[in-house]
Amino acid sequence: MAIKQNQSQPEVKRQLGRQQEKKQSQEYFDLHSCVELLDVKSIIDNSSAYIQLVDYGYLQLMEIPGKDLGSLSYNEIRRTIENFEKWLSGFNTDIQIETTTLPTNTDTQIMDLRHHLSLVRQEKAKLLPDSRRYMQLHDRELLLRNEIQVEESIQQEIYNTEFILWLFAPTTTELDNLVRKAKSYGNGDFVPQEITRIKKEQILKQFNNMNEKV
Repeated sequence: MAIKQNQSQPEVKRQLGRQQEKKQSQEYFDLHSCVELLDVKSIIDNSSAYIQLVDYGYLQLMEIPGKDLGSLSYNEIRRTIENFEKWLSGFNTDIQIETTTLPTNTDTQIMDLRHHLSLVRQEKAKLLPDSRRYMQLHDRELLLRNEIQVEESIQQEIYNTEFILWLFAPTTTELDNLVRKAKSYGNGDFVPQEITRIKKEQILKQFNNMNEKV
């Protein structure tokens, strides 16, 4: 799904990343064909993790968080829609929103389980194997190991559909400005979120191999 804000000019197909005569910011990017023509040079090794394109320009991917409308009141739904419209009108730039299917992220749950597993093993090491407490901890260890395996299986087998915002700019400075606008123009309600480098790699792999799950 692509959302175009500038409708007054006729659409001209161009290859993503090719430098054109600059009339307005981002006009030389063909957002509709970016998935097919995306050619990535590298992901910059810093906190922003911008994606450098081979021929020209930079890309940032941001996640658009979903909301469970069934759990919201009528007024909350209206406020969410109004803030989304405010974001669209205030952002005032060409954007592209793509859906992608990525593995469910259970890293936080796995880290917590492994922390508790470590504590159990540390306490076990101080006890005699025939003590009651040792056996209780042994059962707890087995349970935690099983829960970790379940969470790891979820990551491998269950996929979520997510909405990803694609932002393009010829320089990192201009991309900084676009990211700032994307975060601030939704009145604190519609706020695209930054995503990790690993997740960006997953998204790029999926869009470069459309028939594969990552």
